[in-house]
Amino acid sequence: METINKPIFWVLALLFVAHQVSQKGLGISIPFLDQYLDTFLLPPLLLTGLLAEWRDLYQLGERYVFSVLVLVLLSLVLLIISEVVFPSLSSQFTADPYDGLSIALGSLFFYLFLNRPLRQESVSSI
Repeated sequence: METINKPIFWVLALLFVAHQVSQKGLGISIPFLDQYLDTFLLPPLLLTGLLAEWRDLYQLGERYVFSVLVLVLLSLVLLIISEVVFPSLSSQFTADPYDGLSIALGSLFFYLFLNRPLRQESVSSI
């Protein structure tokens, strides 16, 4: 479970919780954040959890990272579920092309900062 023990993951998780509490609990509305923060945070939080699960459950090891192809496919699944499936099931969800951009940027953030091996191979010179 070292995968989710990265400080950046916990900062994102706390940001998500703080936004939910402020928006829904305290009634504080910041329209841009209310529209796009959750969809930006979804990929890094969900993909980090998925990476931890794949490393542990499938015993892929702490050096395993998602390839670009796998990351693109997982991001497309998130996009389809959030922008096609959910809006077709409930009127509380609306499709928004900027949500797609937000998901893409969140996935890029995951790729750049969280999709890293836990251990670097050490190179010894003899």
